[in-house]
Amino acid sequence: MVRPYLLFICVLVSCLAVTCVRDYPSTDPNKAPVVPNPPSGGLPGQTQTSPQKRLYLDNDKIRVGIDLNAGGAITYLSEAGSSVNMVNNNDLGRQIQTSIYAGPYPYSVNGKDPVYQWRYLGWNPVQTGDYYNNPARVISYQQGQNTLYVKTIPLIWPLLNEPADCYFEHWIELKDNTIHVRCKIVVNRADTTQYESRTQEVPCVYLNGPYYRMITYGGVKPFTNDAVSEFTDRDVLNRYGSENWIALLNADGRGVGLYKPNEVRFGSAGFGVPKVGGEYDVSAGYITSQPHLLIDHNGQYEFEYTLVVGSLTDIRQFAYAQPRPPTAPTYKFVSDRQGWYFNHTRDKGYPIQNELTVRWMRDDSTASRFRVMSPMSFWNSTSVPKIYIQAAFQTKGTIARFSWRKPEDYDFLDTPGRYVDFPIVGDGQFRTYEINTSQLTGWDGAITQISLTSPDSQFPFEKGSILRLRSVTASN
Repeated sequence: MVRPYLLFICVLVSCLAVTCVRDYPSTDPNKAPVVPNPPSGGLPGQTQTSPQKRLYLDNDKIRVGIDLNAGGAITYLSEAGSSVNMVNNNDLGRQIQTSIYAGPYPYSVNGKDPVYQWRYLGWNPVQTGDYYNNPARVISYQQGQNTLYVKTIPLIWPLLNEPADCYFEHWIELKDNTIHVRCKIVVNRADTTQYESRTQEVPCVYLNGPYYRMITYGGVKPFTNDAVSEFTDRDVLNRYGSENWIALLNADGRGVGLYKPNEVRFGSAGFGVPKVGGEYDVSAGYITSQPHLLIDHNGQYEFEYTLVVGSLTDIRQFAYAQPRPPTAPTYKFVSDRQGWYFNHTRDKGYPIQNELTVRWMRDDSTASRFRVMSPMSFWNSTSVPKIYIQAAFQTKGTIARFSWRKPEDYDFLDTPGRYVDFPIVGDGQFRTYEINTSQLTGWDGAITQISLTSPDSQFPFEKGSILRLRSVTASN
């Protein structure tokens, strides 16, 4: 979590999409001021953390540890031959851990209201603990020769010692200079409202102040050893990583890379004074994987990632050795949303059974448009000459819109060269709609995201409309 005394709220930050940042309070949960560096020193009103209870795995390359008195999060990481911990543990919002987000904003429960400056944070289960440094409870764990397992009931960050109505499971495996982590999230909220999707921290990675160099590859020639981009700015910013990794390195070029299969949405930030500081100091470097995710009241979600310890060459070589991401859309909605999410509309919720059933209409009359969106990705337009949409529209409307984004676009623009309208049949029967993208102006270079919506001319026909979506693919 970008959490060194900062509020995490969803904002539209750059040409990439929405990201979550912790910042000082705003009356608008969709906007935030520029993130300042946090003050040094402790947080007033916080309790003391429990004594460490770490379990370690080690080999001839690295040593990694989780803390059972910090929700089982990764609180220790060092290279062989060094006893210096790279992981920042300034408070229980740092570490290497999982943090998820959903509405409402603000979120109050059991007579508890959120810390004032974070009242718009919403429902935010944090693996390690809460703002007051109460640690999350580990309910089971197991250690093998090269593996660790931990099951945690996270705490709601801005509330005082309030267990979240969900649990996290993490499976951790040490191999050579890498730590592979698999996570499962199981939600059981009493509030059945379907809130808007938000970007998540799955995971966040906090390293100490010396790890100030943020590096990734965000160009349009991934997996070709093209030149990387390096950042040392301190603001919380989105980073597009078309090779599925981002890294935090020190002045000597060593550190930790975060590799996430098929993920291109990352974030980075720096806090405090760069280049200096230990594990309990304010100064830290931060990277995260931040996919959009709609958290259902009864949802189950799984993801995996790998931490690669070493040089930039080590990190990039690991990414290059993994299976390549799909070169074209391959979305089939059998048992989950495949990372798809919505703006100003909603679906029928979890579980997903062979289709997405979405309201083909705005759920807010003040909204200018609703949208059904894919996750961000990277496709070369020449690899996607056609798009096939298997869908059933139940509507009085006769036209739908297919839109796309390119790397330079800050959002879906719906301007010429970024969409095509196509005829639909609104009788509720499944059909395969073919879009010949190779013939479209603007469908060129890199494509980063696609969506479905309705053009303005169809708004009078929205009421009561339904979309049942089975697949969006590049092959029939």
